[in-house]
Amino acid sequence: MHPFHAPPLPDAPGGILAQLRADHAHVRALFHAFAMLDPAEEEERERLVDELCQELLLHAMLEEELFYPALRALVDDSLLEDAALEHDSAHELVNQLETLFPSDDYFDATVAVLAEEVAHHVAREETLLFPVLARAGLDDVLLGERLRARRLELEADLAAPPQGIDGMEPRGLAPAVRGTRERRSRPR
Repeated sequence: MHPFHAPPLPDAPGGILAQLRADHAHVRALFHAFAMLDPAEEEERERLVDELCQELLLHAMLEEELFYPALRALVDDSLLEDAALEHDSAHELVNQLETLFPSDDYFDATVAVLAEEVAHHVAREETLLFPVLARAGLDDVLLGERLRARRLELEADLAAPPQGIDGMEPRGLAPAVRGTRERRSRPR
């Protein structure tokens, strides 16, 4: 099977709601592409999950920094608290996937649970939160410009090479650092 390349996110001007909907569609396409892959295509499955996890984390940061604050005075706090809990749950699953390989027992199950949680979260946002912002009369286009600018900043940060390490172990963190397992360090 040919490697899947998700369509690029739109770069054209659009309000925050249009951009968030495009993110949601992009993530759905990645989950669908993953489901269509043969389990033997481990490298492509791993690449897709890495892209999916990065997109989810980026999207969550953008929502938490721009979308949810715009809604703060417009909706009941419990709706935003639920959304934050859903983000936390997705972060936990992403963290689990970072330690798993496609051949591991729980890899597919973890991706499936993540897909279900994201689908539920997206449905809640698009049916409960998006209409509130649309009716509120806030400047959707201005919020969209801010979202686009922040996305570019975050993407540049993610693409930048890591800063040099000074060779000193941070005091008090050494045991935790030694205990972490990086997926990429495991020989193939």
